[in-house]
Amino acid sequence: MKKSSLLIKSAAYLLLSWLTGVVIAFFFPMCYQNFGPVMCFVFGFCSLGAAVCLYADLCYKAGGRMNTRSRTEPVLPSDKHFGAVVGAVPTGINYVFVIILWLSKLGVIKTDFFPWYKTLTFYFMPFTYLFAPNTLVYDETGRSFSQSVPASELSAGAMILVTLLPLVFLLTCWAAYYIGFEHIDLKEKILYGGKRDK
Repeated sequence: MKKSSLLIKSAAYLLLSWLTGVVIAFFFPMCYQNFGPVMCFVFGFCSLGAAVCLYADLCYKAGGRMNTRSRTEPVLPSDKHFGAVVGAVPTGINYVFVIILWLSKLGVIKTDFFPWYKTLTFYFMPFTYLFAPNTLVYDETGRSFSQSVPASELSAGAMILVTLLPLVFLLTCWAAYYIGFEHIDLKEKILYGGKRDK
């Protein structure tokens, strides 16, 4: 696989991660109301875990193919770290959303971007509820509905969390690609500490 096509595929995988997050986000609010913050961790690990697994599989296989004896072109020392470039694609896209959210939080832009942020990053949404859960409000007829916290009222903890979360993609892609490139057998490393006789 060419490096350029791998970067395009990396962007496409972010959409796939988002679609997976849609399914998780559909059930999450109901479970959160019934069971509380523990559901943030349960659903958060499911949604973000799915994205991590998708990217880890992509980069592990790509790294393994990059460093093979059948290659006609030389393998450069920097090639083993190309996973960081692959991970920079979804990380960079997510940081666009983070920057807009910061601008909304600081009042630079008047639009409340937090509901949009949660929609664009469904794979992060359960974790954002740890610091900024929706509130249950009632209209004049007594019907209840869920209302998002305004961006201007987000806590420092919430902003730190959303700022750090995109790095998961960068670290996942770099590590998986490096492991694949070096042909490291994780199963053997975990089970036998790499000491099993060949």
